[in-house]
Amino acid sequence: MNSKKKIVTLAGVSLVATAGVVASTNEVKADTTSDNAQAAATSQTADQQAQAKVDQAQSNVNSASQATSAAQSQLDSANAANSAAQADVNSQQAIVNDAQAKVDAATSSVSTAQDAETKAQQNADQATSDNIQKAQDAIANQEAQISKDTDAINDANKAVSDAQSAVDTAQKKVNNATTARDNQQKNVDAASDAVKNAQAILDNSDQAKKQAQDALNKANQKVADDTTAVNNKQTDVNNAAEAKKNADEALKNANDAQTSAQKNKDAKQAVADEASAALADANAAVKDAQAKVDAINDKLASFNTITLPAGYKDDLIAYYNYFGNSNYNQDEANNLAQDLLKYRDQAMSQNKFKDNLSDDRVVDIDNLNSTDRAELSQFVASLINQVRTQMGTNLVISSPAADDYAEQVSQNYNKDNWNSADNGKHDQSALNNATDQLNISWNGENMGLDQSIFTTDYTVLTDGTKLPTGNKQTINDLKHLIYDDFISMMFDDADSAWGHATNFAGIDNFAAEKQAVGFSLDKFYNTHYDLVEANQKVEENSYTLPSINALTQKLADAKDDLSIKQTDQASKQKANDDAQNALSSANQVLVAAQNDVKDKTATAQNANDNLTAAQKALAALQNQLSADQSNQKQAKTTFDSFDADLATKQANLQKATDSLKAEQGRLAIAQADLDNANKALSNANNNLAQKKQVVENNKEALKADNDKLVQLQNNLSDLQNAPKLLATAKEQVATAQKALADAQEAYNVANDKLTSLKQTAAGTATNVSKAQQALAEAKNNEATAKEALNQAQQELVKLQQKEALAKQVAEEQAKLAAEKEAKDNGYHIENNQVVDAKGNSVNGWTVKGNQIVSPTNATVDSAVSETTNVNVDSKGQVQPQTSVTTNGVKTVAATESANPVSTTTVQTREQYKQQLKSNNQLPQTGNNDSAVLSLAGVALAAMLSLFGIKKREY
Repeated sequence: MNSKKKIVTLAGVSLVATAGVVASTNEVKADTTSDNAQAAATSQTADQQAQAKVDQAQSNVNSASQATSAAQSQLDSANAANSAAQADVNSQQAIVNDAQAKVDAATSSVSTAQDAETKAQQNADQATSDNIQKAQDAIANQEAQISKDTDAINDANKAVSDAQSAVDTAQKKVNNATTARDNQQKNVDAASDAVKNAQAILDNSDQAKKQAQDALNKANQKVADDTTAVNNKQTDVNNAAEAKKNADEALKNANDAQTSAQKNKDAKQAVADEASAALADANAAVKDAQAKVDAINDKLASFNTITLPAGYKDDLIAYYNYFGNSNYNQDEANNLAQDLLKYRDQAMSQNKFKDNLSDDRVVDIDNLNSTDRAELSQFVASLINQVRTQMGTNLVISSPAADDYAEQVSQNYNKDNWNSADNGKHDQSALNNATDQLNISWNGENMGLDQSIFTTDYTVLTDGTKLPTGNKQTINDLKHLIYDDFISMMFDDADSAWGHATNFAGIDNFAAEKQAVGFSLDKFYNTHYDLVEANQKVEENSYTLPSINALTQKLADAKDDLSIKQTDQASKQKANDDAQNALSSANQVLVAAQNDVKDKTATAQNANDNLTAAQKALAALQNQLSADQSNQKQAKTTFDSFDADLATKQANLQKATDSLKAEQGRLAIAQADLDNANKALSNANNNLAQKKQVVENNKEALKADNDKLVQLQNNLSDLQNAPKLLATAKEQVATAQKALADAQEAYNVANDKLTSLKQTAAGTATNVSKAQQALAEAKNNEATAKEALNQAQQELVKLQQKEALAKQVAEEQAKLAAEKEAKDNGYHIENNQVVDAKGNSVNGWTVKGNQIVSPTNATVDSAVSETTNVNVDSKGQVQPQTSVTTNGVKTVAATESANPVSTTTVQTREQYKQQLKSNNQLPQTGNNDSAVLSLAGVALAAMLSLFGIKKREY
């Protein structure tokens, strides 16, 4: 809206700037109207083009805006997809971490299971009859040691019992000495009281006499109470003695039961040992038989075989026989040769080399010894004989002489420096010379050109196996090489006219009835398979070739023997299980008996302790009774003394004083006795503690020996059950390995998914980056489009302003032309029609109101006015002037009105000249250029102001 308003406003200004122009009555050139019309047409076309540019720019802005919105949407989508992808990655990473943890745990389990298997295997390896017997002997020795430990404990317990008795005796003496000391103290106290009483009696005090009576009464009551307590405690002692008697009897019975259980256990142990030894022998026999079966199975599993595809035999024979056909045709021979190739893929697929771990010993191929060459030659002969058995041709042998021939051929090749890999030929001189040298005739030679496998790190075997470089190879790798040569020569030999195949198959006419084969390597590492005639020299000391049929029969025999051994083992196992179960039961009975002895011993000890305590308490009560009876006697003497005469009372005081001194002396002796008794008790307690420690030490030793016995028994059980334990351990390893494989597979799946998700996330991140770039580019394009739109709009405004100005100029020119035409021809209105000066009607001209309208719609007054001049001030602005007649004189005055004003006056020629002079203007005579230039100047000034054109500055 604003841009349109701006355009309209600018157009309005243009019209105002040209509004003061008034047409002149002078002539106008005929081409003025047409030139202005052409300019208007041109302007209109440019305006349309500018409008089209605006529209296109607007369209571009719209498209760019839509592209920006689309790019923003794409960025939002890319961000959402990237966030989702990253969330998936994070989630999957947690799954992978969990899977890795499970793999680690499974790996640890495998390691633990393998350690257990290793120990089980070691146990199985040690499960010999000799070791089982040693284990049984160790158990017997340990049981003897346990018996010694038990005896030692019993002896120590007896020593503890003796020491305890000594402690009890010492304690009793301490108790007695304490009691004696305490009683003596009482005697001293009583003697002291007696002295006091004697003095009181001598003084004849009533209060003292009353106190003596009270003391006698208390002493009498105390003796009575003590007598009752002694009688009651004696009953307790009698009951405790009976309980101890019963406990001792129960302990004796328990010991007898333990002795019987020990004898029964020893008997069952002997039976179990015998059964265990028998089982060990049976296990060893099964182990040996199983080892033989396993060894044969290993040989069978690694026995390399050659199987001819069905139809191959007949086609090979047909191809070879065709050479003797009287109608021999080379093309047909080639077709037959190609027909044999159809078996190649099948043969390569069904004939695969089998590795043998026992052949992993490393040899120097530059210096193969006779033993190694003999083994390799026998391997070659075995492969050839398998083929010939299927072909129905004569078998070959392997012998030292055949090996020597092959080795001599290689030496001759080396001497001749003959590398068949370079020249593609056999060295017949080398073959013939070997025949002369060894007196052995050769029938044929096949060669494998294999030197590159030991000199370059390149996979050359048909099954894709890469052999190591260098001259240090294993027998297994050499056999693999031979097998690879053999397969290629038998099933991919078309380029050699199947000559290698016919040699090995034994259908060549040159083949002797008896043939031998030897193998060797020359210095170029080419393999030689030399077929020779098996004469007497060659046949001498021939090797026994490995046979799969012989191995199969050996396996059957070994399995039969294993079955017999396993049946015997099962019988021995059952006997051992029964014996072990019986021994276990006997052990349980023995343990129960031992526990019962332990319980009964504790009960007997408790009964003894109770009796001792009761006896001790009874002795204390008896001592108390004796002391109280003495006090009672003294109280009676004291009370009776109050009735004696003075001399007697004095004598009694002296006697009491002497008695106090005597009792004090005895108290000192009692205290000394108590000190000695305490010292003896301390020594006895120390001795008891030492004896008890011996018992504890012996118990620890017994426990350790019992633990060792259990370990020995477990070891014996492991040896006796070695096959089962090993099988279980292997199963646990297999289970752990399967769990590991499953965990690893789960991890791989999870990790592969994580990798895929990471790739997806990387892609979404890239998409975000691209979307961000696209959005930035779209925004930049939109800004560019908007700038282009703004420029186009400005251009359009300028063109529209120019067009409006051109249109106005054209209209003014048309009006000037119409006025000139009307003036020149005297057009005027008659009867509401336009007629010329002669009164003729003017075609195309009409009347509107009081004005004449030209065919171009220009209005012309019927009466033509005088010319109104136009002035342009120094600022380029138009200043219209209108003539005013006063007193017959026409004057011109400036007006500020923007609307054109025209008046009609009558002015004489002289007046007109005088006006021009007064206005300093040139006369407007017959040159119409003045009016046109005046108008053009106004238009030019307006346009210069619109387009900002300035005068060039230097």
